[in-house]
Amino acid sequence: MIFDIQSCILKNICNINSKIDENTNNYKVEKPPITIDSNFKLPLTYLEPSDIFTLSDIVSNDLELAHSINGSNTMYDYLFQPKHIFAKNMILQWKKQYTNNKGYLLDTQQVIKNVSNYKQSMANFSNYNLNCDKIITIWEDLKVDNDFLDRYGFIDWQMFAQFNESSFFLQALALMNTISPAITLIMPIFFLLFPFLIIKIQGIPITFDVYMSVLKEIAKNHFIGRALLTMNNLSWDKVIYLIITFGLYLMQVYQNIHQCQVFYNNIAKINGNLIEIRDFVNYSISSMECFLLITKNIPSYEKITMDIREHCDNLKRLYSEIYFIQKFENSLNKYTEIGYMLKCYYRLHSRKDYEDCLRYAVGFEGYINNLLGIHENITDGKISFSEFDSTENCEMEEQYYPPLMSETHIKNNSNFKKNMIISSPNKSGKTTILKTITINIIFTQQVGCGFYKSAKINPYTHIHSYLNIPDTSERDSLFQAESRRCKEIINTIKQYNDPIKFRHFCIFDELYSGTNPEEASKAGYAFLKYLNQFENVNYILTTHYVSICKKFNKSEKVQNYKMDVNILDDGTFDYTYKLKKGISKIKGGIRVLKDMDYPDEIIKTMEK
Repeated sequence: MIFDIQSCILKNICNINSKIDENTNNYKVEKPPITIDSNFKLPLTYLEPSDIFTLSDIVSNDLELAHSINGSNTMYDYLFQPKHIFAKNMILQWKKQYTNNKGYLLDTQQVIKNVSNYKQSMANFSNYNLNCDKIITIWEDLKVDNDFLDRYGFIDWQMFAQFNESSFFLQALALMNTISPAITLIMPIFFLLFPFLIIKIQGIPITFDVYMSVLKEIAKNHFIGRALLTMNNLSWDKVIYLIITFGLYLMQVYQNIHQCQVFYNNIAKINGNLIEIRDFVNYSISSMECFLLITKNIPSYEKITMDIREHCDNLKRLYSEIYFIQKFENSLNKYTEIGYMLKCYYRLHSRKDYEDCLRYAVGFEGYINNLLGIHENITDGKISFSEFDSTENCEMEEQYYPPLMSETHIKNNSNFKKNMIISSPNKSGKTTILKTITINIIFTQQVGCGFYKSAKINPYTHIHSYLNIPDTSERDSLFQAESRRCKEIINTIKQYNDPIKFRHFCIFDELYSGTNPEEASKAGYAFLKYLNQFENVNYILTTHYVSICKKFNKSEKVQNYKMDVNILDDGTFDYTYKLKKGISKIKGGIRVLKDMDYPDEIIKTMEK
């Protein structure tokens, strides 16, 4: 009977026209976005420390690997094709390191090839729609909200915290929350009739009419009783007193109804959150098991599979607890489940092993989505696998710049039998090809593939960048900043100069441009000549200084290249973006100013 009453109360409360916000602390305050700090580690990080090399922030930022200057897609976005925020967040881990371990890179290629088997095994989840925003919101509710215990009515005393894991105790609290409005309403009537019940129990012969008559006589001796019996004789101050008293009673009734409404909404919210977590956990368990199948005989992935199994087992324990929770509805069966739901939600909040496995599942999902993106690019012919050869230098055929993957693009070949100097006018694409080569080397030494038709790479241990040298600071001029960067590169090369253990790859965009052209040319030549003595160093330089190119024209260490540009009859440039051997003699500065509609007076003065 009690359950019928409470069910009726809940249904009526739900239909109250004035909707009360389920989140009583939902203040309109600007907050930074919440992210789930995953404890998942990329397979590459399980290698021996001697096989892992740090990718510096300088290189990452210069190449816009993880952060773009204008807010457009990053280079990793083109490689991974991330479909959701979990996959996007994993990019911050990818940009940290690379490896020269050829065995691992070949194993990674095999894993990527096996992704097709993973997709087939996960076909049963094709209708599952991963709601990352919802998962993050639930995580915020469970782990970030400092008012979690108070919001959901859990005990905040540590000595009694075990009661928060008692389904019976929490069910009793739920019953009190749901019937509290009814208790408030009937309490005055109860106190009115309670003496009559006591008298009847004692066996005193009295009728209800007699009881009410006696009660009225007694009430005449009390202010409120006299007021209710003689309303027309009340003074204004007593009327106001009665109104205030009755108003306080109504306020108490309203607060209890409000509390019941908040409790009801919170239970509905908890139910929805548990179902969302349950479905995500079930999906993650299957995803991990399918990944374990495709990496079963992959030697380099043994350590990560051990971690995956451990977290997968914890996810299974969590899933067994919340498996039977069904969609929320107004029914007696659902009401009797409230205590258990509260228990499960509290355990998600408090248990470290559940927190760890959920954090791991989020990172793992991001990683898997990255692999799916790579596999999609492989299948579409946008990227290809590389070969690895310790006896050869780096060479790539038909490579291109990742942002152009969906557009018409020019492909170029490159090899490092000799170091490369590229000369050409502005806008011809020389910096782009410099970036293209470096990006593809990094991708290849992380996942074994890149934006080319084919490649053969002898992996590098150190990658250096001289692209976006910062402008003047408090202590350095631009030339000093450039010189400092070059000195840092020299120091690293000298420190790791064993050609058997270490290989360096350097990119330079216009050396020493912060000083006058004559000294810049001399300094650039001297710097490159110094690097040529190291057999374990490959480099690319892009430059406008033809004098540097000419000094290396017959060098056995350096090959001059140019970006092919055709000059049309009207004086405009036709940029082919093709890399050819030779030194460019085209000066393109005036052409750039003309294309920008500079005043004719300026152009004519320059042409004199």
